[in-house]
Amino acid sequence: MSIQKKKDIRALFFYEGKLITWTKRSHGAGKLDGEIPEFIRKQMRLTRRQFQDLIGCPLGLPEYIQILRTQGLIQQATGGKPSPAGIPQKR
Repeated sequence: MSIQKKKDIRALFFYEGKLITWTKRSHGAGKLDGEIPEFIRKQMRLTRRQFQDLIGCPLGLPEYIQILRTQGLIQQATGGKPSPAGIPQKR
């Protein structure tokens, strides 16, 4: 996961050097309310239940990777790992 703080705060998730998904939000302080959590949930490719688990912490990195595999965003049995600090790995 790479966090970029520019005009907006962006979180990018790389797996085996490939950008899989990303999300962003404004720098505004305060609670995320309204439709913003729903936008973030969709960008992360999670169901409402999975997003609640992510916020509550039962959903960790291995579970998130499995969700992305189930959706076909990450190849099965690649044996890869998330790139450290979200930096794409050179092959």
